[in-house]
Amino acid sequence: MAKLEVLLAGATGYIGGTILSTLLNTKNDLLEHCNLSLLVRGEDKARVFNAKGLKTVLFDDLGNTHEIERIASNYDLIINTTPGGSVNSAAAFIKGLGNGKALTGHDVFYIHTSGTSNLADQPITGAYHEPRTFTDTSPDLHPYLQHRNKLTPYAQRTADLTVISTGLASSVKTYIIMPPTIYGTGTGLFNRLTIQAPIIMRSALRNGQVLKLGADDGDVECVHVQDLADLYILVAGRVLKGGDLDGMPSGVRGIYFASTDRYTWKEFADGIAEAMVEVGGIKTKEIKEVGLEEAAAEWTGGHKLLCELNFGSNFRTRPDTSRSLGWQPSRTKDDFNNHFLETAKLVMETQT
Repeated sequence: MAKLEVLLAGATGYIGGTILSTLLNTKNDLLEHCNLSLLVRGEDKARVFNAKGLKTVLFDDLGNTHEIERIASNYDLIINTTPGGSVNSAAAFIKGLGNGKALTGHDVFYIHTSGTSNLADQPITGAYHEPRTFTDTSPDLHPYLQHRNKLTPYAQRTADLTVISTGLASSVKTYIIMPPTIYGTGTGLFNRLTIQAPIIMRSALRNGQVLKLGADDGDVECVHVQDLADLYILVAGRVLKGGDLDGMPSGVRGIYFASTDRYTWKEFADGIAEAMVEVGGIKTKEIKEVGLEEAAAEWTGGHKLLCELNFGSNFRTRPDTSRSLGWQPSRTKDDFNNHFLETAKLVMETQT
């Protein structure tokens, strides 16, 4: 069987970098089944990868969809770990794969990065209440996403729906990885920091204390970045090794959850405050509760919906499909509790 051509988009980022380092530094044999290329913006970063014997493909910008579509047509599998809210680039990747399939007749595959904020409720504004626990085996998950997006358009959710519809129209098998809050230090060559905790930590440096959105204590989920990388590699491996894909849903059923543990927003704020005091970033562990407008101005550039869904919501998922594939995350709630100090140290290093 000929090796498949694989493109990893986002190798300089937190998730993509961790996936790449895991492939290179473990006994995983995935690279024996493919020719791997990295989609990279900037010759300086490309040279870093090239020096390690890795093949790179330069591109200008995710907004250049014609370029993305052209590049994608040369590959059998694309693993896209760039920000999940980029609707047009996601569609371009898939259309490009479809164009390539039209020429070769070979099956092509696309793995997309999303997040469970798509399912989160809105307790601060009261705009949406969601008590259920979602499972990735549920047949009504896709209709639910459609329903929620009709009520309140959300870029990341729009991108997921676009991935599914474009994949079906282009005869491309699509798989959406939908993790909750990701924590832990990444192992890539460039960005090693997650998003949410560092945002609050930098805000604490500006304000002298940690801010928390609202008085309510939402209940959400998390996954360690290494466990998440293992799930991507597991899904990609099923494709690359030519195994039976009947047990690996794609398209409207191809959504994969990645939750391992639960936490509350109070736990999150307290963990950050303790860590920031320990590293000398702030002097008080006291938490200041703020409203949505102030929190959005501090953390999300004024985007209130983005802020509420990602810093003050509730959601519950069960990764039944992911685990049925053999995904076995190994990190525990202790790892989550311990990551705050590690992340705070990295944040302080980047401030100098």
